[in-house]
Amino acid sequence: MKKISTILSLTLILALCLPGPIWAAQDDATGSPDADPYAQYQASKDAAVAYLSARQDYAADVLYVYSDFSSVLNNFTQKAKIDDGNSDYIYDMNENWQEDPYMGDSAIEVRAKTVGKSWGGWLFLNGYLPEGSTEAQLDFGDVPDAGLDLSGATELTFWAKGAEGGEVIEFFTAGLGYDGETNAKMADYPDSNAKISLGFTTLTNEWEPYSIDLSGADLTHIGSGFGFVLSGVYSGDTESTFYLDEIRFEGPIAMLQDAPRFIKSYETDTRDDPDEIYIQNTAFSYDNALAALAFISDGEQEQAKALLDAFVYAVANDRYQADRVRNAYIYGDIRPFPGWASGTRLPGWYDVAAKTYYEDQYQVGTNVGNSSFVALALLQYYKEYGGEEYLQLAETVMDWVLENCTDETPGFTAGYDGWPEAEDGMQVWTYKSTEHNIDAYAVFKQLYALTSEERYGTAAESALNFIISMYDAESGYFYTGTLEDGVTPNKDNLVLDAQVWSLLSLGMLDFMPYRAALDTAVGMQTAEGGYPFHAANTNGGWWPEGTAFTALALREANQDTEAQAALDALAGIQQESGGFPAATVAQLSTGFDLFTGDPWTYRDIPHIAPAAWYVMAVNGFNPYAF
Repeated sequence: MKKISTILSLTLILALCLPGPIWAAQDDATGSPDADPYAQYQASKDAAVAYLSARQDYAADVLYVYSDFSSVLNNFTQKAKIDDGNSDYIYDMNENWQEDPYMGDSAIEVRAKTVGKSWGGWLFLNGYLPEGSTEAQLDFGDVPDAGLDLSGATELTFWAKGAEGGEVIEFFTAGLGYDGETNAKMADYPDSNAKISLGFTTLTNEWEPYSIDLSGADLTHIGSGFGFVLSGVYSGDTESTFYLDEIRFEGPIAMLQDAPRFIKSYETDTRDDPDEIYIQNTAFSYDNALAALAFISDGEQEQAKALLDAFVYAVANDRYQADRVRNAYIYGDIRPFPGWASGTRLPGWYDVAAKTYYEDQYQVGTNVGNSSFVALALLQYYKEYGGEEYLQLAETVMDWVLENCTDETPGFTAGYDGWPEAEDGMQVWTYKSTEHNIDAYAVFKQLYALTSEERYGTAAESALNFIISMYDAESGYFYTGTLEDGVTPNKDNLVLDAQVWSLLSLGMLDFMPYRAALDTAVGMQTAEGGYPFHAANTNGGWWPEGTAFTALALREANQDTEAQAALDALAGIQQESGGFPAATVAQLSTGFDLFTGDPWTYRDIPHIAPAAWYVMAVNGFNPYAF
């Protein structure tokens, strides 16, 4: 740690030689030096904590068969048509009917024809995924351990309506592997209970709730979560259209207890923006690390622990190797379905036209910044509450960075996008990000302090030297990073986080030679009081997440007036839920492009990251400092 010690000595000398304080302590607006100038934000902060808690608990106590189209909350995702041989009478379901869903983005539209005594319908099955396969298979009770343990469920509820009213359908659950007429077991691994039916039910043309009582049922192994049948005996010669929504098991379900869960990053609505399907199922690791840090800052140990335990599970059960944090996972329960050899579940979406489930190459990849933020959360929890598993995971995650993101020059390369488990499935990035290295520096420095492992001290020096090399003293700001050669500065985009996070990570003393970067950040403030993602701010508006962490940095610098102005701007846009939008305009520019070539923008939809940073800013909690 020789270089770090030298820098500390140098900055201390600079501080002693300067004619006045770098940052002057300020009184609050009341003029009293003893009053807490941030007390006025406590109620707003508490609302933000409550918002994060509510998002963490969302759908934690129910098990969905169908929530929304392509939602990761859905279980029993494999569909099997059942009929008397007239399969043409049973049309494919439209699981993305958006004209009038009961709740959420979509409902299921069902169309079927009956003639004479014909019958047919659909089963919603768990199925299974063989080891090494990417395509799930149907299971009719022939595969062991491919059923869900729904013990504790008291009822299966759903909403339904007919297109005209008068449609007659039988709804049921369980019964996979049984003879439909005699209830005799026909398969080696049937459901633990025979079919439980609501009987043939006549629908109205309005949404109505229905419930199948599960009292006394053996639900320890269920492969068929839901099903329905139409029969010409009840319907006659006709074509029926009806709709289903919010199909779910309720009650203290055994398999939901203590499940490893992540928080959905954004509140999406694909009816308003079809492109939101790409993030509909996503819990970004950075966002969830922030939520854990916010909980730690507020003394909410159990909520923080639940998120960090989910990271422990996610890494240990990675479908490739247990040595990395993915950039994102699904939200909710991240465990694979029973019988699915898929490892920790990663986010994606279903393309109806292609009849294919896709994953996003960035979301399934791994980069240094996201890995470092997860490690920061693990180490902050370890500092506050202990737990060797959290320190060990932080080491594992950052050892991956050491082994995969180094070259012959200072700093760490970005990481990769794509699928390491697939041949030629990865896009390795060789540029270096200032923000990534700011994050990594703080983690490696703390790991060195905790373990005395020289590799971490060397890594901290490397990250620090890179950060310093990215500072333009003449212009007074940090570059965003390098080009793909890992050395040449990328001067095309002046971004907020590199200016602000450098202060939070280095600490005020070590930041003194670069203090102009904070002035640069303050100069980016918009007329509305918030801060943009980048100086050009092409589309106008401002960035709530960046405004919150800038408020924290200004507070660290004892610039309370400016910090409170940023918090005032945030309080002014806080939503009734206690959360904040990701942007104050429909498409906030970042100055960067996605791998598709499209501009990377933030949308004006609720996002957990600004809520988390707001909590930390009001609490005066610097996630980089130990």
